[in-house]
This record gives sequence, C-alpha cells and structure tokens, in this order.
Amino acid sequence: MDSEHLAPARPHGRAAADLTRVRVAHRAILADIERLAGLLAALAAAAEPAEPARAEAIAGYVHRYNDVVRGHHREDEILWPVVLDAVPDAAEAVAGIVRFVADHEALDALRADCDAVAARFAAEPGRHAGRLAGLLADQRDLLAAHLEAEEEHVLPVIAGQVPAAAYAAAQARIRRADRSADPAWSRAWLLSHATEDEARRLLPAGGGGPAVLEPQLRAYAAEASAVFAG
Repeated sequence: MDSEHLAPARPHGRAAADLTRVRVAHRAILADIERLAGLLAALAAAAEPAEPARAEAIAGYVHRYNDVVRGHHREDEILWPVVLDAVPDAAEAVAGIVRFVADHEALDALRADCDAVAARFAAEPGRHAGRLAGLLADQRDLLAAHLEAEEEHVLPVIAGQVPAAAYAAAQARIRRADRSADPAWSRAWLLSHATEDEARRLLPAGGGGPAVLEPQLRAYAAEASAVFAG
C-alpha cells in the first residue's frame, strides 16, 4: 500500500483514530522477540545448558508470547474491512493487504515450529537451544520487516482516513473476540511496554487505572525476570 496515495490529510474537524494500542503492541512485539532471540543465542553459545527450571520458564514465555502475537494478527479479520471501507482505491489497498496476509501465514508457520521446539527445549535445553535460537531469529527478522511496513503504509491510512468512531468500534469487537489463552498475562505484558500516559489510554474508563492491575504487573515482572535475568 502506498500511504501517499491512500492517506490524504484528514478532513478538517474529524477526530483521528486512537492508535495507542496498536503502536504499543508493535513496540512490545519487537522488543520481546529481540530479547528472546538474543537470550536463546546466548544460551546456545554457553558452555553449560540452562537449568531445568529456567528452561521451562523460557519455554512457557515463548508459548505465551507467540499466543499474543497470533492474537494481534487475528485482529486483521476485523480491522481490514474497516480500512477497505475508508480508502478511495480499494483495489490498490487489497494489493497491499495481500502482502501482509502472506507475511502472517509465514509467521504462523514459524510460530508453530517455534512452539514445538520450545517444548523440546524445556525437556532438553542443551540439545535444542540452537534450533530455538534460529527460529526466534527468523521470526524477529520477519516481524521487524512486517511491522515496519504496517507502520509506514497501514497506520497512516487509518490515521488519515478511518473515522475514529469506526476504528474504536473495530477495536471493541477485537477485544470481545480475544481468544488468547491467558488474557491477564497478555494485558500485563502489553502494559509493561507502555508509558504511564499510554497505560491510561489502554485501560477502560472507570477501570481504576494501572493500580488495579498491579498484582498482574508484578507477577509478569517476576516471570520476565526469571526468564531474562536468569
């Protein structure tokens, strides 16, 4: 998609869609795949394999991370039609979307392999660290290119052409359709990558703010420390 053609300036007076959630999600996805790939590369190069408890913690984190990213990609089933309704050249938009769908299919295959090898890593960390490191690095590289293209071509379309109310309604449908295995973990993971202002935007009105979720955030922080700090 060419954002110069598909995202002209927003009509005067029309509110812009709030892209806080998707921008934080992109940041979180890239930050975590980077540190997971780096962690496994270091473990693969280490003289001694990871301790069994840490290997299990790492594998569990990989599984939960992959589940969150799958959920992020499932959002497209709801969001793409909203984008297509808003753009003047649907044919050009569809051509761009085909590329993103192909990326998702490749990423789905990588995550399936990654989950399978993570389970083996939990049982035999010394034997499977190298393979898991390679799969995470492949996923990192594809995610980086994919999300960069979304930031460059898709988000400007949404900001410039999708009405704020239509985008908010789509986001509400996405939240209702959430099929993540551990929604509490997903929420704490996302908020851990958000600024204080972003966290306020991400939480529902009247929800009591981040303090209400403090136990979940502490639990996530403890898990992340066990995985990445060792």
